[in-house]
Formats: sequence, C-alpha cells, structure tokens
Amino acid sequence: MRALHWLVAGLIIAALVMSAFVMPGIRHDSPEKIDALRRHMSVGLIVLLLTFVRMAARRRTERPGFLSSGMAWADRLARYVHRIFDLLILAMIASGIGMAAFGGVFPAVFGLTGTLPAGFDASLLHEVHRAIGITIFALLALHVGGAFYHQFILRDGLIGRMGLARR
Repeated sequence: MRALHWLVAGLIIAALVMSAFVMPGIRHDSPEKIDALRRHMSVGLIVLLLTFVRMAARRRTERPGFLSSGMAWADRLARYVHRIFDLLILAMIASGIGMAAFGGVFPAVFGLTGTLPAGFDASLLHEVHRAIGITIFALLALHVGGAFYHQFILRDGLIGRMGLARR
C-alpha cells in the first residue's frame, strides 16, 4: 500500500509540474506541445488506474492506528484527506478527458493530425482542470505540512510509518 501511495503521489507531482512549468512554455503549433500533452495524458491515465487500485486496496487493507494531532479540526480533516484527494484526482482526470474530447485534442495526440486546434486550452473545462490542479497542490502542501507537524513537532514517528525513515 505504501509503494502504491508513493507511486501515485510521484506521478501526480510529475503531472502538476508538467502542466504548470513545462507545457505553458511550448507554443501550440510546436510538435513538442503534442508530445508534452501525450505524456501528460498518459500519466493522467496511469494515475486514474492506480487510483482505482488504491481505493480498492484501501478497503481490503488494515490501516495503522490513527495518530491524533491534539486538534479536533485537524484530526477530522486528516480522516478525510485521502478521500478528498481521490475525488479531486477523479475530477481532474474527468475534466482533462472532457477538455481533450470537446477541445478536439485527441486527433493530434493520437497522431491523426499534426496540429492542436486553436484555443483548445481556452475553455471552461480547461479552467476547471486548472482550478482542480491548484486545489490538489494546496491539499498536497497541507498534507505534507501535517506530516511534518507530526514528525517534528509532535515527534510521534509518523514519517517512519510512511516508509520513509531509516531502518
């Protein structure tokens, strides 16, 4: 379960980095843009499949005991953060598929045409996709901040439970 968690986390971070820092710098009429979109969409599809696997595994796998932060609001949030991530990931991928389908991106990505349609990224779905990405990034920062709080302030060994501590 830990390996799956870290694999999905790494892929999500890679997709966010691609969309925020790599793709905006490539012109729409460049073949590199199609390649970048192809990679971004491939990562998204892999994340979708692994998210379903992770959701199923979470139902069948015993989880370690809950570590309280001592703050009721933070404990409530912590209990739901992975479910919120799952919902955001599914919404992100659905908006990406919708953006690609309605924006006419699939023919270029699958090699049927050599160019992307003009304005494919100027749709409402693109804005939704972008907003979800920003929300995922913010939730990720909150999640990492919570882990650091547990490890360095509460000193309760949370990082070791996540498979990141030295043995």
